[in-house]
Amino acid sequence: MNDYLTFRDWAVTRTGIAVEEFEALKLATAFDLYVSRLEAARARGAGDPLETISPLGAGGNSRACTRRMLAHLDYSRAELRVIHRLMAGSASGWPGLIRLYAERSPLDAARREYVRRQVHLVIPRSAPCA
Repeated sequence: MNDYLTFRDWAVTRTGIAVEEFEALKLATAFDLYVSRLEAARARGAGDPLETISPLGAGGNSRACTRRMLAHLDYSRAELRVIHRLMAGSASGWPGLIRLYAERSPLDAARREYVRRQVHLVIPRSAPCA
């Protein structure tokens, strides 16, 4: 069985992000942007290119470059922080969707809930129907 999934398919089937949310968050384009950053890091000889986008491993110039690139996607400052945290990880230990996808790591209930919370910081939950 071929377990390869595109990032979009993986995110929708493994994290609980709805297709509409995935599209609204522009995650495919953000993913492509991060991949270009990772490829540049690999070309420069990075041992772990994923570390170069992480909050603890990225240098100041790298973080600034990534923010400038993400700014072209018209995220607000708050949305940009959420997208970067969701995709690249956080200092509190969240590894980021890109690392989880690259390593084919399973997402337990706590990680799926973390994703939901981050998504809902940008896309409010709809009100329940009466």
